[in-house]
Amino acid sequence: MKTDKLSSWEETKKRSTYHFDPSLIDPYYDTVDRVGQIDVSGITQAELDTAAEESYQATWRTRGNTLKHTLIGIKSRPEEELQSEDYDLVQTGYGTDHIISNINWHIPKSVQAIADQFKLDRQMTRLHVQHPGQVWNLHMDKLEKWNQDDPSLVERYMIQLTDWKPGQWMGYGNYTFEHWKAGDVTSFKWRDIPHSTANAGHHPRITLQVTGVRTEKSKDFQKKLRRE
Repeated sequence: MKTDKLSSWEETKKRSTYHFDPSLIDPYYDTVDRVGQIDVSGITQAELDTAAEESYQATWRTRGNTLKHTLIGIKSRPEEELQSEDYDLVQTGYGTDHIISNINWHIPKSVQAIADQFKLDRQMTRLHVQHPGQVWNLHMDKLEKWNQDDPSLVERYMIQLTDWKPGQWMGYGNYTFEHWKAGDVTSFKWRDIPHSTANAGHHPRITLQVTGVRTEKSKDFQKKLRRE
């Protein structure tokens, strides 16, 4: 039986304002924030292919990068937190060796140039290469460590680098996000909304993830994206 002390899921539910009612579609929560479109034409297919080939299979325990976190002043996840995630994986039947996605921390210059436009403080970038059959199970993010004093300043953006293909989806609460185009930029209420993603199709999904702390320059860039 789950207990709050052991379960990462139950702990993150405590600080969420989400309704957790599978029969309800609340437009405030059950949605994705479509920030805008960004030009990704400078990224070649060869770069994407190489990024996919050089990515590694990640589990919940191996999804992070201690060196990158240290460079931007983020503490590594404590063992207690990792154990609470392991607990949920076992309880729900995934197992601790469950592959959630492939990840690549080596960002091509053309892709990094896109990430740099967001102008976030303590910015971290990584590529998610989700291959067919991989599932990032339902969870809520724990990004408070980017800015403990005011977590509301922490933002996470997903920039699609490949067009949507059948069988690929991202879930935000009770909403399913599909049919994206390369260059689509989205965000979401990471502290509150349970989310997941899966690839049940035939092609890898490649997404740039950008996380950091909001600045005046990042606010200006986001406004620009929303206008265009």
